[in-house]
Amino acid sequence: MIGIITFNRDTFTNPTLYGIIEALGKKGIQVMLFSNNRDSKIPTEFKHVFYADAPNGLIFPRRPNKLFYYLKVFWSMFFVIKKYKIKHLIAVDPAGLVLTGRIRMFNKNLNIHYCSFEIFFQSEIAADAALVKLKKEESKYSKIISSIIIQDEIRKELLIKENGIKHFNHWFLIPVYPIINKNYQGKKYKKTDFGLQQSDTVYVHTGSVAEWSGINQIIDTIENGLSPNQYILIHSKTKFHPENPVFVKLNTLKAQGKNIIVHDDVFEDYNDYLSFLSCFDYGIVIYVPDNGIFTGMNIKEIGLSSGKFSAFLSQNMPVLLSPCRSYLSILADYKIGELITPEKNLSFHILNGSLKEINASNCTKFFQERLMASHIVDQFLSQLLNH
Repeated sequence: MIGIITFNRDTFTNPTLYGIIEALGKKGIQVMLFSNNRDSKIPTEFKHVFYADAPNGLIFPRRPNKLFYYLKVFWSMFFVIKKYKIKHLIAVDPAGLVLTGRIRMFNKNLNIHYCSFEIFFQSEIAADAALVKLKKEESKYSKIISSIIIQDEIRKELLIKENGIKHFNHWFLIPVYPIINKNYQGKKYKKTDFGLQQSDTVYVHTGSVAEWSGINQIIDTIENGLSPNQYILIHSKTKFHPENPVFVKLNTLKAQGKNIIVHDDVFEDYNDYLSFLSCFDYGIVIYVPDNGIFTGMNIKEIGLSSGKFSAFLSQNMPVLLSPCRSYLSILADYKIGELITPEKNLSFHILNGSLKEINASNCTKFFQERLMASHIVDQFLSQLLNH
């Protein structure tokens, strides 16, 4: 049995973790998921996965009764690890690594494997004493791990610098990639389902609708005007509140006759979401870093940890991209899109049809060569199981 320790709620929608858990099941290996919440239901196909309790956070409570319960849950993890003879723990993100590291202090035979999806940058967390302490512990436990999973070379370089990692070779670069069901029999979408003509050209923004995800640039582009047969579709991953200022603005633009489609239906099945994307033409991948802990350097160099980027490419959709280092490198090798720059902004690319000469086969080639990471997951598990 393998253990996974996480404070995140997206275990079964995180493609990397899903792929690891799926691959373990195919090898007949059970998985114990240590978590402080069970909001995410175990998918029915994962008969080999079980939940176990983890403490609620990393800070020891001050009230005696809560401290007693915290320690009770903490020590219960040891009994589960011993009972099921768990030798390997996969720690997810900084908090998961710190809890896993604390456990290993009492069991030196455990092997820690670190999955890094969010990087805490010391310059961005300096004003938060709790995060500074967390970062210090994360860096300490980074010295005793057996392997690290991260998305690409740039993010690897950043983690090495931030965590002070030296002389370490067991890296596995696994991009965020879509969970594709090849036997999907769900709904097939058409542009006409959204009041469009099949001949219309549609650019899609999907995911979070916020300043850091480029909504201001998108609104500016819509206000500047598009050609009659060009549309921007904005899909929010969560339902808009009726009084949300962005939602109000988008609806105002629509009422003015601007070429915009607003969509906030929530997809319960990820492959329904991919089917939805597949009926459109192009993807918009904009990240505007700010001073936020998760929306600063984490998105400035988001690279292959962008879910929307991989989702678009999985559906053979050329993309308009923010100029991060990973995307610059990718475009030098694969003609899958164009960079959004001050000289050639989003409006320029759409009005001039910058993507119309890009062959969809380029996207297929890139997806198969760079984003289909099942073989890297197998390499990671081979190293883990043979350790």
